[in-house]
Amino acid sequence: MGLRVGIITPKEKVALGSVIAAIILVLTKFIVGIWTNSLGILSEALHSSIDLLAAVMTLFAVRMADRPPDLDHHYGHAKIESMSSLAETMLLFLTCFWITYEALHRLFFVDAIVDINYIAILVVVMSIVVDYTRSRALMRAAKKYKSQALEADAIHFSTDLLSSGVVLIGLFITMAGFKSFDSIAALGVAVITAYIGWGILKRSMNTLLDAAPQDIPNGITETIASVPGVMGVGRVRVRDSGHKVFMDVMVFIDKALPLEKANRVTADVTKKIEDMVPNVDVVIHAEPLCPNTDDLVQMIREEAVGFPAIHTVHNIRVSKVDEELHVDMHLEMDGSLNIKEAHEVASMLEERIKEMNRCVSYVSSHLEPADNGFSTTVSQEDMLYLRRSIEETAKADPNILSLHEIIIRKTHGQVGLSLCCTLDHRLNVKQAHEVATNLENRLMAMHEEINYVNVHVEPDIEL
Repeated sequence: MGLRVGIITPKEKVALGSVIAAIILVLTKFIVGIWTNSLGILSEALHSSIDLLAAVMTLFAVRMADRPPDLDHHYGHAKIESMSSLAETMLLFLTCFWITYEALHRLFFVDAIVDINYIAILVVVMSIVVDYTRSRALMRAAKKYKSQALEADAIHFSTDLLSSGVVLIGLFITMAGFKSFDSIAALGVAVITAYIGWGILKRSMNTLLDAAPQDIPNGITETIASVPGVMGVGRVRVRDSGHKVFMDVMVFIDKALPLEKANRVTADVTKKIEDMVPNVDVVIHAEPLCPNTDDLVQMIREEAVGFPAIHTVHNIRVSKVDEELHVDMHLEMDGSLNIKEAHEVASMLEERIKEMNRCVSYVSSHLEPADNGFSTTVSQEDMLYLRRSIEETAKADPNILSLHEIIIRKTHGQVGLSLCCTLDHRLNVKQAHEVATNLENRLMAMHEEINYVNVHVEPDIEL
């Protein structure tokens, strides 16, 4: 794709105006500098020549940088502006070297005669006026269009403005009789030019080397993390290219979210960034993140309610294997249900669990026949007999001071026993555990119908 023909953008008009102004200044300064033999004015003429070359490079860079991305340049051509600024800086340093050499030569080795008149002063004043107006116009355009090349050109004209002021002071002092001050003024021009040039060099190099821009707002990571649906923020990489800012962001999103909702979250993140950083091109990379396993257990219980054939689900265990989750669970179904039907129901629940949480790669279901929880097969007479036997067994241990809340129930086909024991508060945890374990073992040895015993211990005083 070639350069556009016959189309001049507002940015290019500003750059073209700077070229014309630089041509006028160069011609005027060279003529007056040669006529008066003033090194200060000649150095200004050479400085303005560099500004002319920089203005031409800026005009070319602005036209090239506005070209859209193509097959060979996926990120566009905006870095041409930084390359132009870098080249301009090299020319500035070359100018500083020549001015410094000539000034020192005149100060210490040659007694140069300087012819100062009001025409020379008028030329410098004209230069100051032109430099001021052009630097203001360029800086306004640079901020409006976020153009690095126009900003660099504005800095060049601002440098010319400052150095012209130094030369003007030098001319007045030379006219007063201090002949060598013309060379000293030239050294001042070199110092100012070198200082400004160093700043342009660092900025251009940072852009070309993809350094992180300094004007990116602080707290952008916290802002991204505040977007609903974002569970975490990973790598954030930022670079600029001319007037554009390119940003790559990694965010972590719940793996269980459907694709449409995950896409909505990334769109919200993009909008947040665009509100904070003007003229930004954002790429969001979403990484799946597994939710808390406690939440997953609750989700499984709630999902099982939707299957009428499943009476209850218990003993749910979630294990993390590498970066995946494995689920084991017990399903209680009607005992009269045939194995084919029960397997189909279990498989449907297993697949639903995998859909709810994409981190789950394996689900195993243990099928059990369901009863109605508490059973009347333990008669009232048997209940009284077991209670007396439990109380007598507990009395045989002097560490057990009393029993209460003795509960006997049949659940899931098993007879279970729960009771509370009051122990001496001076016992430690190890001793209390031994008392409870001994009681559990004795009761289960005496009563084969009891499948499990749970003993809760309490101190004999309130803590």
